[in-house]
Amino acid sequence: MQDGEYEESGYQREAPEVYRRRRIIAVILALLVIILVVWAVVFAIGKVAASLGGGGASSSSSSATDNFASFSARPTSSASASGSASASASASPSGSPSGSNQPSASGSASPSDTASPSPSESSAEAAPAPKPSEPAKVEACGSNIQVQAAVDKKTFGPGENPVMTATIKNTAQNPCTMDLSSAKVTYDITSGPADVYSTNNCGPATAPKEATIQPGASETTSQSWDRTINSVGCGAASQSVQPGYYWLTVSVNGVPSERQPIVIQ
Repeated sequence: MQDGEYEESGYQREAPEVYRRRRIIAVILALLVIILVVWAVVFAIGKVAASLGGGGASSSSSSATDNFASFSARPTSSASASGSASASASASPSGSPSGSNQPSASGSASPSDTASPSPSESSAEAAPAPKPSEPAKVEACGSNIQVQAAVDKKTFGPGENPVMTATIKNTAQNPCTMDLSSAKVTYDITSGPADVYSTNNCGPATAPKEATIQPGASETTSQSWDRTINSVGCGAASQSVQPGYYWLTVSVNGVPSERQPIVIQ
């Protein structure tokens, strides 16, 4: 039979895509059937296990009931009363020895009536009273000081004597004592490189003047200059200064101050 004859009879071959779709549908249906079968088996197993578990529980409860059946009945109230009475009667003789122990207990408590001194009171009585501490000795001021020089004014006319002032500040942590007399405080006047006047040469002597300087505090002392030159000699040998510019320096315990100007007219 020729191809033309197949076409005339109405039979046509289906395309490959149609066969593929049919195979996919068949596979899906087979998977659904397998899933349903597995679910049915699991459900049946669960029902069987549940029925077996219920039977075991009932059998265990019945066995527990059978075990309690062999116990005797609880005693009645009359029996319990008689039992308690007999127990109290048998226990009453044991109470008499405890009564005989009471006098010994009261006798042992009697020594506690006398109060004994506490350890704190005895230690307080034994400890001697503290002696008043002696005040710390104040040492003399050393080099832990700051010295500042000053003049009552900068320019002095004829016949005006400068008044020089020294201020000593304690820079230490402790108080110290200082002699503010001319024996410890030195006033020096210079003019250029030349020495003009010094209280160490033949200046007026002053009485000792002790002062206690607290930490951070200051003390002052003053000295007048008669406008003479004593570096060449004292008394009649001294000479009066000429008008000009001079410098004042104060030294205490080897600590000098900064220079201050003095103008003599």
